[in-house]
Amino acid sequence: MPLLKGAGVQKWYLPEKMSQGVVEYLIFNEYLSQNKGEKSTHFNYSRIVMQGITGVDERHRIKSTILGKGFFCGHSINYISLKDVSDTFAKYYLAILNSEFSNWFFKKFSTNSNVNSYEIHNLPLPTFSENLLELSIVASYLLNKRKLINELTFTFFEQLINSIVYELVFSEEIKSAGKEILKHLGDLKPIIDDMSEEKKLAVIQSEFERLYDPNHPVRFALETLDSVEEVRIIKEALK
Repeated sequence: MPLLKGAGVQKWYLPEKMSQGVVEYLIFNEYLSQNKGEKSTHFNYSRIVMQGITGVDERHRIKSTILGKGFFCGHSINYISLKDVSDTFAKYYLAILNSEFSNWFFKKFSTNSNVNSYEIHNLPLPTFSENLLELSIVASYLLNKRKLINELTFTFFEQLINSIVYELVFSEEIKSAGKEILKHLGDLKPIIDDMSEEKKLAVIQSEFERLYDPNHPVRFALETLDSVEEVRIIKEALK
């Protein structure tokens, strides 16, 4: 069974080819016969996986995506088990991890190239509520879609996730500046597993065209959000 390594994980997707190293394999029957702890059962569940080592000067230190069940992970990967975690919560957590805010916070306290588990645990996590389903839906638009949607659409929805997280963290500041986004999203159309790939892409494209309209308040807020001082400071620190 192939062994997934850190180079095989990127932000929002698993590349077909690793950026470095070679593919290695695990003799999993032998491994399971010699390892009986709880960790040896984690391959039975989906996980949020992330690179365990990234460059200290990289803009994004946290590079994570969702890995389905049936895979083993090497030592250069950190992961969060999604056992008993709903799909909605899983994508919500993923969006938070991949956001600009989390990467800025991580870089503030990281002193080396390791992405340590305790540093991930220390990240601020806005409280989930039903009003924040939008974050999970937008995350689903990006998962494994890097080669399927154009760069403008992909970048727009990444910016949308960043902006929603900023609104969760700096709600009063963004409200005072009139840069709220959540209340203008309307009913985002979800994509679900039993949809065809063509249908999923059609939903993503239609939502992009709706929100990217020059007259839509979401696009205006996205393009002017750095007028909020807290957001501007973070964006400048990540350059």
